[in-house]
Amino acid sequence: MLDRTEEIIGLSVYTPAGILVGKVSDIRFDLENRCADGLIVDDVNPAVAEYNIVVNIPFSWISAIGDVVLLKRFPERILRDGTLQGL
Repeated sequence: MLDRTEEIIGLSVYTPAGILVGKVSDIRFDLENRCADGLIVDDVNPAVAEYNIVVNIPFSWISAIGDVVLLKRFPERILRDGTLQGL
C-alpha cells in the first residue's frame, strides 16, 4: 500500500490494453478542495499522444496503484489541442 505521494512519482502508467502511457512525474492538487485530483505524466508514449505533451490523468480513470498505475479507461490518442480520440 502506498502511503506517501513520493512513492507514486516515477511509477509507470498503463492503459487498460496494457500499453505504456509514460511515468508519473507529479501529482495534481485541487487547492480549493485541498485534495489530490490526478496524476501528471510526461514523456508520454507517442503511440498514445502527440509528441512532447504532458497528460493529466484524473483519478476517476485509475483502476489501481501499486508497483505500476493501471488505468480503467484511456483514450485511443490525445492530441495537442486536448482532443481525446476514442474515449
